[in-house]
Amino acid sequence: MERRKVYLAMKSVGEARELFFSKLTHRRTKPQEVDTNEALGRVTAEPVFATLSSPTYHSAAMDGVAVRSELTYGTSERKPKILMVGKDAVLVNTGQPLPEGFDSVIMVEKLHQIDDEHIEIRSPVYPWQNVRKVGEDIIATQLLLPQNHRIRAIDIGALISGGVFSVKVWSLPKVAIIPSGSELVDYRKVRDDKTLEPGKILESNSSVLAAMVRENGGEPVIYELVPDDQSLIRAAIKGALDSGADIVIINAGSSAGSKDYTVHAIEDLGEVVVHGVAMMPGKPTILGLIKGKPVIGNPGYSVSSVLSFDQFVKPLLYILQGAEAAEPHKIRVRPTRDIPSKLGIEEFLRVSIGKVGDRYVATPLARAAGSITTLTRAEGIIRIPELSEGISQSEEVEAELLVDEKDLLNTVVFIGSHDMTIDLIADEIRKEGNAIRISSSNVGSLGGLIALRKRTCHISGSHLLDPDSGQYNLSYIQRYLKGLPVAV
Repeated sequence: MERRKVYLAMKSVGEARELFFSKLTHRRTKPQEVDTNEALGRVTAEPVFATLSSPTYHSAAMDGVAVRSELTYGTSERKPKILMVGKDAVLVNTGQPLPEGFDSVIMVEKLHQIDDEHIEIRSPVYPWQNVRKVGEDIIATQLLLPQNHRIRAIDIGALISGGVFSVKVWSLPKVAIIPSGSELVDYRKVRDDKTLEPGKILESNSSVLAAMVRENGGEPVIYELVPDDQSLIRAAIKGALDSGADIVIINAGSSAGSKDYTVHAIEDLGEVVVHGVAMMPGKPTILGLIKGKPVIGNPGYSVSSVLSFDQFVKPLLYILQGAEAAEPHKIRVRPTRDIPSKLGIEEFLRVSIGKVGDRYVATPLARAAGSITTLTRAEGIIRIPELSEGISQSEEVEAELLVDEKDLLNTVVFIGSHDMTIDLIADEIRKEGNAIRISSSNVGSLGGLIALRKRTCHISGSHLLDPDSGQYNLSYIQRYLKGLPVAV
């Protein structure tokens, strides 16, 4: 009989992260030097000091004339002073060096030209007025950026101005992604005919994971598909680590089935720290260490794969770069119905969100762990705590946004029976360049009418046939929406 590894003592998400991260011995990638122009988004591996002052000379901050400020003292509207051009005043443009012996600039708007050789001034200037002094912005040797600072576009300007033309940063974490499963097919092999044999599935998780690695500052390497064979999976993991990977992700094969070999392969090479996390989707997650490097058994279902990555791989990528991942933006929402949940498991519920009236409403989407479109259609995620049996439609809860909050203000909430027309209308609206979005949740015709009655949507799709009258919808609208101002 083939051995199974059943997870008996699951850890909560928080416990699993704390335990796993506490065991990391490699907490940084190696430093590397990059050209300053290529440093956007990278994290400094050491403090960065200026080697030049900026400006490197006293320069005019305005168009006008350079003067010796002491010659202007006592000047006023009633007591103007005439200066000789070339002797008492020198014409300068913004950014030009201040002539030797001069310490101020009078703006051109305040000059009165008498002739080519003489100008009149009617107000004094003080020393260094309208002048950018040496080091006004940056002084050589000053600290420009501290260690573990993520470099922004404006930082690049400061670095170059301070004479720093290359900068030492933490190298991008290299992430090896090993897709596994004998039933999987590389999409490139069916690109032309798009024909799959029965029992075969297109492998897409590695592409999603690679994109998420890039989004979070890593360098992904997708390995060849590995069939369900423990020795081959073990060899792939070893090869990835030997090639210099900072993180290894084995996608699929992390559960407790007879063909799930990932946990055994990790055990053969190192240590399994956690097998089984009390989260849904994502329960089969494996967190392991081999020679001090993190090796993650990522669940095979698409939604589980994404959520597991988000909770465990994403923070790792930032740790290795000396940075912290930004917290997701959260808002308060009102569920459109009661939502039961399984006790003992933290559920990551995908929801569509829109603003109806003066409140945000959230409608749960399908809970299938293998339905990637529940993520593409979701505007947010509600995390239902593991010690809760669900949430009530009468309470406000917190939702982590997957879109910008401003997008929700332009969202039309559609709940009801699925209608292809709505999808086509949504596409036409976007094609015209409008910012309006349609967020749709397919809960059936009657569910849509009830949502309208509860004022938790703007539009409802209904295809209800009245067998007595032979008419669609009208009798149901009169029954469920009586007295409400609705348009059909």
